[in-house]
Amino acid sequence: MRKKLLTCTLIIISMAILFYHFVHLFSLWSEIPSTIPIHFNSRAPDHWGSKYLLFIMPVVGIVLWFFMGLLARRPEKLNYVHLTEENKHIQYVKAEKLMVFIQYLCLMMFEFANEAFLRNAVGMDSSLPLSIALALMAICFLAPMYHMFWAATLKH
Repeated sequence: MRKKLLTCTLIIISMAILFYHFVHLFSLWSEIPSTIPIHFNSRAPDHWGSKYLLFIMPVVGIVLWFFMGLLARRPEKLNYVHLTEENKHIQYVKAEKLMVFIQYLCLMMFEFANEAFLRNAVGMDSSLPLSIALALMAICFLAPMYHMFWAATLKH
């Protein structure tokens, strides 16, 4: 039940963010200059590209979401720490939950990062979506480490 609740919550949140981002992107499309900053160094843009690059990150996020979903369906294919017959089931359940969690957080991270690029391109404040994207990226790196330490402490 908890896994279904987590999955449903993540689906609703990530799809709402994806929908909002595409609506926002298309509503601002005419205001976006043809060349936008795509890389920053010390808060100043140092590389520029076409405004059509704003479609790359959502596509990469969706593709990554799809492939991570395939991994989440087959937790037995992942690499485990201290996997035994006694703890195999709980490790598979936890790994599947972790993969689903990271799957949706990655999608949201790409959307928030792209939202920051979009806002910067039209002269809006981009610090909030960028901060959220960075926080989600940190969570995506820390969650597997937590899971690995949890698995290492299993007695059986």
